[in-house]
Amino acid sequence: MSIKNSKDDKDVKVKVAASKKAREDAGGEAPEDTMGDNGVSGGEAAGNAAGAGAENGGDEAAGAVGAEGAVGAEGAEGEEAGANGTDPRQEAEQLKDQLLRLTADFDNFRKRTLRDKQDWSRYASQSVVEKLIPVMDNLDAAAVALAGSSPEAKGVAEGFLMIHKQLTDILGQEGLAEIPAVGAMFDPNIHEAVMTVSRAEGQEDNQVVMVMRKGYMFKDKVLRPSMVQVAKDM
Repeated sequence: MSIKNSKDDKDVKVKVAASKKAREDAGGEAPEDTMGDNGVSGGEAAGNAAGAGAENGGDEAAGAVGAEGAVGAEGAEGEEAGANGTDPRQEAEQLKDQLLRLTADFDNFRKRTLRDKQDWSRYASQSVVEKLIPVMDNLDAAAVALAGSSPEAKGVAEGFLMIHKQLTDILGQEGLAEIPAVGAMFDPNIHEAVMTVSRAEGQEDNQVVMVMRKGYMFKDKVLRPSMVQVAKDM
């Protein structure tokens, strides 16, 4: 038992000597060792405390480095986003604005296409009707000539007038209408004045008194204005 205690005391002394030597090398004086109640010298206790402090200090340093790294990473991301000009909220607003503009453009295109289609359907027969207007002029002239025909040609005249009326009705169903002229006030939008005469009694100034050539409208379009004679105050 005494041999074991002696050996332990020797090991303690060796550790104390080593600790004292380390402090002397560091430039400090080695304080005298005192043994505590538990048989551990003051130098050994100081060494243990220093080791624990170093370990705690290392953990704190590592934590500080980790925190600084996280902050640095966030800052770098923010700087990169700012440098590239790709703010997510701003980019979302731009995309939303582009979508609204595209939707509006498409809606306008759809409405314009529908309107063009309706106009095409409405005026599809305009070219054919317009080509038949000179034919109507000839039929009108023939009808006037047949009005004073002989009794022998009366049957022919009646048949011709029936054909004239039938063609007029068909063109009217397509949208052709004669422009009112005689007795109406002169309108430069639908009338073409080719002659003026002195206003007679019962006539008004700028009133149409005679039609030189009939004018026609196709639905809401003027195909040909009426050539008219207008009364004026002389």
